[in-house]
Amino acid sequence: MAGKFYAVKKGRQPGIYRTWPDAQKQVAGFSGAQFKSFSTEQEAKDYINPPQQAAVDWTAEDTIEAYVDGSFDRHSNRYSYGVVMVKNGEVVKQFYQAGSNPRYVESFQIAGEVFGSIAAIKWAISEGYKAINVRYDYMGIEQWARGLWRANKAVSQDYIAQFKELENQITVHFKKEKAHSGVTYNELADQLAKKALQSVI
Repeated sequence: MAGKFYAVKKGRQPGIYRTWPDAQKQVAGFSGAQFKSFSTEQEAKDYINPPQQAAVDWTAEDTIEAYVDGSFDRHSNRYSYGVVMVKNGEVVKQFYQAGSNPRYVESFQIAGEVFGSIAAIKWAISEGYKAINVRYDYMGIEQWARGLWRANKAVSQDYIAQFKELENQITVHFKKEKAHSGVTYNELADQLAKKALQSVI
């Protein structure tokens, strides 16, 4: 049986190691270390040097952009998301939803933004789009999807599982948006997320 491949992305000596003790020497006590184990060498290589995605023409008819944001109400223990789908500067769809699944409430508004991203991707697929640019303000949206952050909680584990089911059906790009920076569609997504919390369960 083939052993694991330990990829050290950030450490004393980045690279791929065949044993954990060898990899551990590179990351133990190293501030900001990034590492992960894989069953194949190619996966380990892709983790250290992610394949470059081909450039996408976002004006093409089969592409769409999504602005997502999450919110949380501590009184009702409910999280929510707001999604704004934009094509060539025009809003083509907006939706929002709240949830209270005990598995996710500990993650507060992160749960909302995570599942808002999934909802946006699912909508784009259902409408026949071939590529989507998810604009987010919480880094985990991209980092978990790309396998760059460890999934330690239910919300991240379930997000990754759902994302993997969808990514073969559509090309997904991500773009970080600074929270509350005045970006019109981002602010609208934030307002929709808050509106979802005002609705009656």
